[in-house]
Amino acid sequence: MTDGMACDAVPGDLPTSMRAAVWHGPGRPLTLERLPVPRVEEPEDVVIRVRAAMFGAALVRAVTSGHPKMTPPAVLGTLVAGDVVALGPAVRHLEVGRPVTVDPHPPCEHCANCRDGLRALCDTRAGVEPGAHAEYVRVRPPLTAHVTPVPAGVSPAAAMLTEIVACVLDATDTAGIGPGKDVLVIGCGPVALIQVRLARLRGAERVLCTVNHPGREALVTAAGGIPVAFDDRTAERVAGLTGGRGPHVVVEAVGRAETYRTAFDLVRTGGTVVGFGGCPPGTTLPLDLNDVHYRRIRFLGSYHYEPGVFAAALRLLASGELDLAPLLTHRIPLDRISDAVRTARLPDCLVPVVEPWKD
Repeated sequence: MTDGMACDAVPGDLPTSMRAAVWHGPGRPLTLERLPVPRVEEPEDVVIRVRAAMFGAALVRAVTSGHPKMTPPAVLGTLVAGDVVALGPAVRHLEVGRPVTVDPHPPCEHCANCRDGLRALCDTRAGVEPGAHAEYVRVRPPLTAHVTPVPAGVSPAAAMLTEIVACVLDATDTAGIGPGKDVLVIGCGPVALIQVRLARLRGAERVLCTVNHPGREALVTAAGGIPVAFDDRTAERVAGLTGGRGPHVVVEAVGRAETYRTAFDLVRTGGTVVGFGGCPPGTTLPLDLNDVHYRRIRFLGSYHYEPGVFAAALRLLASGELDLAPLLTHRIPLDRISDAVRTARLPDCLVPVVEPWKD
């Protein structure tokens, strides 16, 4: 695709068309196409010029294998940051030019899960239109209220990851990670590295992190953790680093049956296993329930976050205590979107950032 496809937007005047990455079905590469620019049509509409959008493991699976809730053709992507370029007259908490990000899944407060107090598992879905991998997106109610100003000093790419930080922050607090606790994080991807740092910020005594990728040891150490090689001697090393008792909390951040098995094997008596990694449907795990029962092992499935945690995550990013810059390893402009899957699978890729619009 040539540079001639880029939009030449005049400030205050949106173009009629834009570039967007379109998914045409499993196994087919994303294609760069022109779509109409979304406009303000209702009083609570907000139009955002996209500066950063996520292309993580979930979207790799969608492009290569399909998505259970999306029908092609479609523009993918839900995690987005950018700046407001147009808004309806009923939107009072924003102004044109303001850098923003979007809490992508706020609770509706009306569905059965919300009424049961399970607001992190709200059944209602709203999204940006047409999808984050486009030069512009529109946000409509009820999501409009959750378009959130980005504090000064937080880059668009870091702001884009607020949702992921919120998920890890919710797991950290729900699991009771705090002063004096020994923690083991299984995995060394971006979620695991964020978990290491948040556990240390919560005052954990020791935060161990399994490593099976070259170069990740330095990232674990920089986050305040202790790298532990993931091999047939992992259990021995973890025991040696935790006084022979094992960690109080083990966070599984991989999403594989064998690593879940390891989590239960390594957690100390009376400890907590946090299931953060999502597994394919139908994944099962044989457990010695006698052992779980008599050792009083607590198992916590962790998904999404409660209201207020997104804002807390954004404040944490603004504080500078959580530096995401080392995780933002690869940038993907729209004219290279067909290489997105290959880029995301590179051994040194942690977070690939789609950048639809750069000045």
